[in-house]
Amino acid sequence: MINQIIAITLKEIKVLMRDRGEIVALFIIPIAFILVMTTALQGVFDQGTNNHPVSLLVVNQDRGAIGAKVIADLRGVSGLSLVETQNSQPLTRQMAEDLIKAHTYSLALVFPVDFSASILGAAGNPQAAKATVSFVADPAVGSQLLSPVRGMVEGYVEREAYLAQTPRELAQGFDRLAAGLPSMQAAQVQALGRQFTASYNSGQGNTSQNLGVAFEVLAPAGFQAEHTPTSTEQNVPGYTIYGVFFIMTTIATGLFREKDQGTFRRLQAAPVSRSALLIGKMLPYYLINLLQIALMFTVGVVIFHMSLGDDPLALILVSLATAAAANGLGLLLAALGKSQEQAGNLGTVLSIVLAALGGMMVPRSVMPAFMQKLSLVTPHAWALTGFQDIIVRGLGVNAVLPAVAMLMGFALVFWILAIWRFRFD
Repeated sequence: MINQIIAITLKEIKVLMRDRGEIVALFIIPIAFILVMTTALQGVFDQGTNNHPVSLLVVNQDRGAIGAKVIADLRGVSGLSLVETQNSQPLTRQMAEDLIKAHTYSLALVFPVDFSASILGAAGNPQAAKATVSFVADPAVGSQLLSPVRGMVEGYVEREAYLAQTPRELAQGFDRLAAGLPSMQAAQVQALGRQFTASYNSGQGNTSQNLGVAFEVLAPAGFQAEHTPTSTEQNVPGYTIYGVFFIMTTIATGLFREKDQGTFRRLQAAPVSRSALLIGKMLPYYLINLLQIALMFTVGVVIFHMSLGDDPLALILVSLATAAAANGLGLLLAALGKSQEQAGNLGTVLSIVLAALGGMMVPRSVMPAFMQKLSLVTPHAWALTGFQDIIVRGLGVNAVLPAVAMLMGFALVFWILAIWRFRFD
């Protein structure tokens, strides 16, 4: 009986090893998913460490010395990388905002001109005006990046403001205590001075201290969004794109099925060109993709109250370009595959890997820097950028044209390669 079991087992192993599609499904897909997702998620767990520092643009417009002291403190913070110049020139606010708009950086810290003067002027004056320190952030960056950086910066600002005000407040306190005393009563002044110092050190004299600083978070000029993206604004566009590109597997396996059944050969007998035949085959899938996008976004709006931005035309353009790229990739998969099973398994691998790499499952802003750059070779990343420009950043047609152009470029390359390599027999 044992020999029979061993013989059957060996036979099944040989059959399984001949089916390369099953081997791919059992081993390659999990390995690919582990490699991509583990690498991408390093940004979530390592962000703010020496291995993955947060880049922070710094614009110092302060005419005094306190801003420079805060910046010196921040330079020594582990896990924070300050960017203070561009092309050997100190950053201006406009330069910083342009870098954020270009998606080169996500965060900027701006010290105003009156930063030091407001802090010193507020010493002992609770009603004094405050200088506003600005955090300029890409609206598509979540609070998981902004909040710790903001908390850290505010802590150092308040520390330096407190240290700068202390000498003035102590001097003002002694002046107030001695103002009503007769001259030559040094002992009484000293005693009162000790009493003031004790109360100051215990915090009793500092309950209403005005540090002269306020903080604000805002988007670069021209961005209309006033909040960081919610999970809905990340996941609805992200998984919509994932679903749209998953059609590549359906396209490829459908074409192989028609070839196996002889349907495709009968279609070739019709008086139509090969290009017209392929376009006619792809058009239904293209319409399905557009219906997918409309349905997914409707769910986001109706159930999760997601905004679709202020420019419907921009949304339509990105949707049309995304569907074109997805269909082109599906046809290319059918052209390169050798069997229905191979195309199906390869399509599943590509769907998962490209979606993870393109930021559908993990926001690109928390990925390691090299993965953020690598993601730009995927149409997924450009599609998500386009949708977030509209939904999160509040931008319009002009802003999404680069993403639309890239998506149409992907679509054109996919279609050209697919038609060149497609086997009609």
